[in-house]
Amino acid sequence: ITSSVVKKHANMHADYSQIEEGSRSQAPETAVPVHTMPDTPKDDNESVRATEVARASALCSRFTRRGRGQGENAAAKSKSWCIVTTLAAVIVCIIGAGVAIWYIGRLQKVIDIAESTGDVSSDGSIVGGESMPPTMSTYPSPSPTDTPTISPTATKTSQPSTQREADIGQYLSMLSHGKTDNADSPQYKAKSWLLHEDPLNLFLPFDDLISLADGEDYKPSLTARRIIQRYTLATIFYSMGIGEGGVVQGWLLGDECGNGMEGDTGAWEGLDCHEDGAVRTLVLDGANLHGSIPAELGHLSSLSNLIIKNNPSLTGKIPQHIGGKLSQLRQLGLYGNGLSGAVPKNIFRIQHLVYLNLSDNAFSGIVEWAEIAHHQKKLQRLILHNNEFEGSVQFHLLAKLSDLRVLGLSRNSFTGKIDTIGGLSSIEYLYLDENKFDGTLPETIGQLVELKSLNLDDNEIYGPIPHTVGGLTEIEYLSAKGNTISGGIPSHMRLLTKLKSLNLADNALSGNLGDIAHMTKLKNVHLYSNSFTGSLPEDLFSLRDLEVLFLSSNKLTGEIPEEIASAQKRMKGLYLSDNQLIGTVPAEICGLYRTEDLFLDSNKFEGALPWCMGNMANLRRFFAFNNGFSGWI
Repeated sequence: ITSSVVKKHANMHADYSQIEEGSRSQAPETAVPVHTMPDTPKDDNESVRATEVARASALCSRFTRRGRGQGENAAAKSKSWCIVTTLAAVIVCIIGAGVAIWYIGRLQKVIDIAESTGDVSSDGSIVGGESMPPTMSTYPSPSPTDTPTISPTATKTSQPSTQREADIGQYLSMLSHGKTDNADSPQYKAKSWLLHEDPLNLFLPFDDLISLADGEDYKPSLTARRIIQRYTLATIFYSMGIGEGGVVQGWLLGDECGNGMEGDTGAWEGLDCHEDGAVRTLVLDGANLHGSIPAELGHLSSLSNLIIKNNPSLTGKIPQHIGGKLSQLRQLGLYGNGLSGAVPKNIFRIQHLVYLNLSDNAFSGIVEWAEIAHHQKKLQRLILHNNEFEGSVQFHLLAKLSDLRVLGLSRNSFTGKIDTIGGLSSIEYLYLDENKFDGTLPETIGQLVELKSLNLDDNEIYGPIPHTVGGLTEIEYLSAKGNTISGGIPSHMRLLTKLKSLNLADNALSGNLGDIAHMTKLKNVHLYSNSFTGSLPEDLFSLRDLEVLFLSSNKLTGEIPEEIASAQKRMKGLYLSDNQLIGTVPAEICGLYRTEDLFLDSNKFEGALPWCMGNMANLRRFFAFNNGFSGWI
């Protein structure tokens, strides 16, 4: 730019010299084009010539002044543009160098991956395939007008199979942390199926392999997601013995979701999928499974429902990946199996759970109640019964679960007191039986106004039944047998008008049974092995739904009332053994034509048995020993 300005300046200086010799000392720094006048014919009139010379001289002076100002501005502008252009060139060079370094790094990453599997030769070429790295055009890619789902229709391409196997093999090895390299592992068998037997014959996009190796916020492509899903299901198939169980059908045949692939027989049994082809539900119920649950199950990240139940030969621990990756789970049921060990903390951190059932296994250790209280805002059912859990149950933390309806902790080794259960304001079903809870029944028990079922059997609870129990107006099932509860049945219990089953057997209760008859919905009454006294209430047999009355091993006295005939349409079991009842057995007892069990042994009955008892066609067990009966049978 500067040389151009100088050249123009020199040319214009010469033009000014031709017009007026005296103007050299005033030559401009920047050239301005000057239109030269055409030659004028000679004329004897000198005045005309003088006039023309004067006019030319004036024109030259004007251009000279203008040219000097413009030249100074142009030079300044030229200098600025020179600096800007130079800076722009430097920035472009830096960007270009960065891109080059990034690309070289990716090339090296590809070579490293290939060398780690032995698929690259000394000259950098793929053994049995193309040179590294392959271009994106060597892999099938969707057109913009045909967006693939997670269940794309597979088509074979010209890509060499060895290249495909190398890419997918390395990809799966990274996913499973090298387990696919062990020929005896389920992961290896799943990889072999995917590479050699899978009818979809999927190809892995090049960028997925590199991005997974980089390990920074990797998000698989749709095709890669499909590869992961089918590999995961195949790993489950081989790890849990689905194929050997002989119950579950259709696995590893066609499309897992039954999306219309030629030859499909529908979705694989136990699977249900979202519209995009991602597995939504996996249910394996009584499938004769064995082996263990693989960590790869955690790759089914769209799962909402995972139910694996009633497979006692399925052993091992719960993989960490289930809690760590299956963040969309709403129902998790792993019950009726042979699983063991501690439950991973992250299981209790799955925030969308509404149902968690880990019952009937051999899980042990401490339950993370604080994790449950902090993360489970939607949990409605928590069922952990029949395991080997221990430690205290922090009911005050569980009280934070405003939607909790079912809490099943039966048959474990939980300890501590239950004095804070009153905070479970939304609970409907509470099962705490067969643990080591101790202490008294809290007064706050009456706050469980939604409670329908309560089981406290076989613990170490003692003391009286609080009168606040009358506040359980919705309760239908109440059981607390096998404790040391004492005192009488409080009169407030007559308010339990919806109660159907009452079991307070094997305690230290005493007093009479008068208030029981006011619980008009009772069907089953178990009060055996206590110290109740007094006579049998006549109104007790008027309960229209009463089917079982079990009062053995108490201190009841008096005779069997004639009103017993009122129960003839419903009574199936009458147990009055080991009391102090007297008198004869009334003939009205023959009206219990539905009765199957009649236990009158170990009392003080006398006289003959009613002859009509031979007409009790449904009677299967009749005990009358250790009495004073006489006469003919």
